[in-house]
Amino acid sequence: MNFSNLIDKNLIVLDLDSLNKNEVIEKLVDLLDENGALINKNEFLEAVLLRETKSPTGLEDGLAIPHGKSPSVKTPKIAAARLKNKIKDWESVDESNEVDLIFLIAIPDAEKGTTHIEVLSNLTTLFMEDGFIESLRGAKNKDEFLNIILKNDKSAPLKTETINKKEKSFEKSTEENKSFKFHLNKLKEHLLFGTSHMIPFIVAGGVLLSLAVMLSGKGAVPETGFLKDMADMGIAGLTLFTAVLGGYIAYSIADKPGLAPGMIGSWIAVQNYKTGFLGAIIVGFIAGFIINLLKKIKLPDSMKSLGSIFIYPLIGTFIVCGIVMWGIGIPIAAMMTSMNTWLASMAGSGKVALGAILGGMTAFDMGGPINKVATLFAQTQVDTQPWLMGGVGIAICTPPLGMALATFLSPKKYTKDEKEAGKAAAIMGLIGISEGAIPFAAADPMRVLPAIVAGGIVGNIIGFLMNCINHAPWGGWIVLPVVEGKFGYILGTILGALTTALIVNTLKPIAPETLEEEMEELNYEGVVDEGEADVLAITSCPSGVAHTFLAAKALEKTAAKMGIKIKVETQGANGIVNRITQKDVENAKVVIFAHDVAIKEPQRFKNIKTLDVKTKVAIQDPKKLIEDSLNI
Repeated sequence: MNFSNLIDKNLIVLDLDSLNKNEVIEKLVDLLDENGALINKNEFLEAVLLRETKSPTGLEDGLAIPHGKSPSVKTPKIAAARLKNKIKDWESVDESNEVDLIFLIAIPDAEKGTTHIEVLSNLTTLFMEDGFIESLRGAKNKDEFLNIILKNDKSAPLKTETINKKEKSFEKSTEENKSFKFHLNKLKEHLLFGTSHMIPFIVAGGVLLSLAVMLSGKGAVPETGFLKDMADMGIAGLTLFTAVLGGYIAYSIADKPGLAPGMIGSWIAVQNYKTGFLGAIIVGFIAGFIINLLKKIKLPDSMKSLGSIFIYPLIGTFIVCGIVMWGIGIPIAAMMTSMNTWLASMAGSGKVALGAILGGMTAFDMGGPINKVATLFAQTQVDTQPWLMGGVGIAICTPPLGMALATFLSPKKYTKDEKEAGKAAAIMGLIGISEGAIPFAAADPMRVLPAIVAGGIVGNIIGFLMNCINHAPWGGWIVLPVVEGKFGYILGTILGALTTALIVNTLKPIAPETLEEEMEELNYEGVVDEGEADVLAITSCPSGVAHTFLAAKALEKTAAKMGIKIKVETQGANGIVNRITQKDVENAKVVIFAHDVAIKEPQRFKNIKTLDVKTKVAIQDPKKLIEDSLNI
């Protein structure tokens, strides 16, 4: 709806000398009534004032948009006022806003879900124009004030040359998306998708095993009874997580046909060749890429239905497992054997050098092959050289304890999910389960791995130098009853964890802020019906919980404030919610992908413009994101 149909100079009052909000609203309602827009002035005024009690209508930059939807409105209209003196106490989204430009929107009740949103959208689009607000403040008379509005009206259809310009701009942005950074981000998304599915296995398995060991009171896995059964449950979770990690990385890359090759290949790599979670990551990527290559082979029409459920999984599993068995598996196993031999040769060297090597290896891959080489080297000599386990027992627990401490010391650098993972990591660390730090390392390896290695080295060296003797083939504080030199053991743990925490917090940036403040309510929710939205969006994060729904909430509420119809599909812990359909795609202008993991079913959006960002962009600056999407 064009502004020429909504406002004329008779609905404008300049340099109004009013001292409070209600006076201004009453004056604008009078203008609407005098110009025949209202059936019952008092009823409409009551509707506007009632709306003011629900949430702020002041925005920022001196703007306010009071509005009312009522059966007393004949036709949609806007009345505008420029004040002589600013009103400082007009409730606004920006608390420092001092209002001097007011646009009162009158909407018939029957059009509250359509025209209302359209008018708000067009009006807020005007406010975004450079210099528009200042031009209104500088207008010499009503005619000039009105002309400034009509001249900047973007609600009319775009000229062909403008459309072509925007199309070229979009094509350019698409080409830029093919850059190395874009592909690197895609790889990270696939990794995080696998990590998000892996975390529950580590948490459930790790905590169950921790409880079994703790309740046994012996600093070792129970061998009989109920506690053994509980420990077996935990061990199952900590055994399965690598297969889940590799499988869902492949699933993210190649969809369901990648699941079997990724899981089976990762299982063989970990169980037969002791590659640990790093090997599972590699195999997951290999499986995904192989399945995508297989998909490029054209199948006869009679066999296409078998492709996803039979041909691709079968051939893909054979190829991936073959690569592991006849390619990378034996070299990795040989490397592990060589490391064990090398460590044995270092046993006679100085405690600082050996402590640094064992500590770094123990912490590096948190239960993976390198960790296993170092810990097994110490565990197999616990009867003859228990001082080795004295240091290694400390290094086992410093990665999870260090990351737990890091989330406590610098909470702003961690998301809500990571803070929760930190609590679980603290429990696992105290019980001697290194895997508690894996969610942090998998999500941010470049910052976390150096920090946990440094912490492991510090803790292990302190344990060696203070002659800590651990008679149990285990780590963490659960073994304190069988440790000689308890003070040194505890000190080594604390200093190792502190080292990790300080380094990782120095390296990590501030995490995206969570959405704690409610934005302006406009009695509007995201679109749920088909074909009604102008803007579509999908939000998805690794956990499928926090950032997925924070980003969705931010986009929906900001779109409401801007008067834009948006439909947001969440791909989270509950699957796909508010699914975007083909009809939505056909009727919308653009789709926003706000995600940290790969989007499911992206083929739905081949025929619509897309804007691809991280969830933190939607959370931190949803307004600019929506603006950018509409300007593609």
